[in-house]
Amino acid sequence: MPPNLYDKVMMPQVGRDERQRDDMLEADEARELLGYLSKYHFASRRHAIVALLWETGTRVGAANSIDLDDVYLDGGYVDLVHRPDRGTTLKNGKSGERPVAITDELAGLLREYIEHSRIDSVDDAGREPLITSDQGRLCRTSYRRIVYQTTAPCLRGEPCPDCVDSPDRKCPEALSPHAIRRGSITHYLTEDVPTEVVSDRMNVSRDVLDQHYDRRSEEVKLEQRRGYLDDL
Repeated sequence: MPPNLYDKVMMPQVGRDERQRDDMLEADEARELLGYLSKYHFASRRHAIVALLWETGTRVGAANSIDLDDVYLDGGYVDLVHRPDRGTTLKNGKSGERPVAITDELAGLLREYIEHSRIDSVDDAGREPLITSDQGRLCRTSYRRIVYQTTAPCLRGEPCPDCVDSPDRKCPEALSPHAIRRGSITHYLTEDVPTEVVSDRMNVSRDVLDQHYDRRSEEVKLEQRRGYLDDL
C-alpha cells in the first residue's frame, strides 16, 4: 500500500440518527411471544431468558452474571453483582451493581424453571448460575443465539419472508437481545414510569437513554405531557 494512504481516505460522516439502530421488540409483540412461550415452552430455558430480559431490561452480560444465590423469589428481586475475579462482569463495573425488582409472575416462572428445567451444573469458578448449560454457565453467544431463534416468527409457525431454514443462519426477522432491552425501556417510558426510575433500573444515563433507547413517537410523548398538564 502506498505511504500515507490513511490521509487520502475520506471517512464517512455519520449523522446522529444514522448511528442509532431501530430494531426493537414492541410491547404487543413481547406479550404475544411470552404468551406463546408460556403455552408451548413454559418454564423452559428460552422462556426464562426472554421473560427475564424483557421485564428487567438488562443487558446480556448482566443476565449472564446472575447466580442462584442472587435470585430472591420471595423478596421479588434479583441482585446484579460485578464479579470480574470470578468470571462475570457488568458493563459499568461496580457502579452497575443494583437489585432489580421483578413481578410475582416472573418470580413464579423462575421458580418453575429452577425446579423443573434448569440443568444442575456449576461454572469454572465453582458458582451456580441461574441460566445453565451442560458445561455450566451459559455463554453470551448462546444467549444471543437463543434469543434470535426465539424471536424468529418461524418458531411460532408464522410467515417469515426471506427466512433461510438453516441452524447456521440467522432469520432476518429475528431480533437481538439488545432489541429486547430497547423495547423494554421504551415500554416502561410509554407506561409513564419516570425517566429517572427507568435510568436507574436499566443502568443507563439519561443522555444515552434519550439517544439510543427511547423509541416513543412524538405523538405518544405529547399525550403523556398532556396527561400531566390535565392533572394540574
